[in-house]
Amino acid sequence: MKYQLLATDLDGTLVTDDKQITERTKAAIHAMIKQGGVLVLASGRPSYGVWHVARELGLDRDGGYILSYNGGELLDCRTGEAKFSVSIPSERIPEIIELSRRYQTAILTYEGSDIITENGDDIYVAGEARNVKMDVKEVPDLISYITFPIVKLMMVGSEEQILKMEPIVREALGSEFAVFRSEAYHLEILPAGIDKGTGLQRTMDHLKIPREAVISCGDYDNDIPMNEAAGFGVAMENGCPRIKELADFVTLSNEQDGVAEVIEKFML
Repeated sequence: MKYQLLATDLDGTLVTDDKQITERTKAAIHAMIKQGGVLVLASGRPSYGVWHVARELGLDRDGGYILSYNGGELLDCRTGEAKFSVSIPSERIPEIIELSRRYQTAILTYEGSDIITENGDDIYVAGEARNVKMDVKEVPDLISYITFPIVKLMMVGSEEQILKMEPIVREALGSEFAVFRSEAYHLEILPAGIDKGTGLQRTMDHLKIPREAVISCGDYDNDIPMNEAAGFGVAMENGCPRIKELADFVTLSNEQDGVAEVIEKFML
């Protein structure tokens, strides 16, 4: 097997639009792992929001990794151990939250199995909760509540609002932060230098797997750095125009077992 590692995005890539993993995709993944391949679930979701996918695929038994928070944390699925993790400087957290308040944009972070926010009734917060299968915990003051390390903060809102906020937040926070859209309704805020590309590079370094032995699959702008870090970058047919333009290969859509197609074609 030429390729040893597959890093795949979840939403719009590995899972269908109704958040299911098809039997064909499961079978392809199990065959790949049986032949010695390594699966990395690379997502903007928090680690807790990826665990149910890892367990469904048997990664807690057979081995594999979760690269969560858009590259901010790597977990070993068999042991649950964090191989690396970053956090937002605590002294900058109030500034980010105040920025969301000033522009009346909902903001959230994560604690264990909960989404933490001041905006518990916001429809976009509710959408994130459904997506990652986590509960929403509303707090009166997010600034005073966060006394623990957090990997990221995320502003959520309409596509129009997030497009408006992206340059505002980027300019306000400066070079110490990575600010980018992971979905049309999500604006992610992480420490500078953190994205799926740097996360995948650290994963490859940890596993001592060369770039040439790595395939990456994704569908959105935040997957482009991961595709560039991999030896072979794959875009989904349902992906955004830019990722398809830059990809080495365009596979079938997430509704047509596109990830299974990649495994069967290049890894088995």
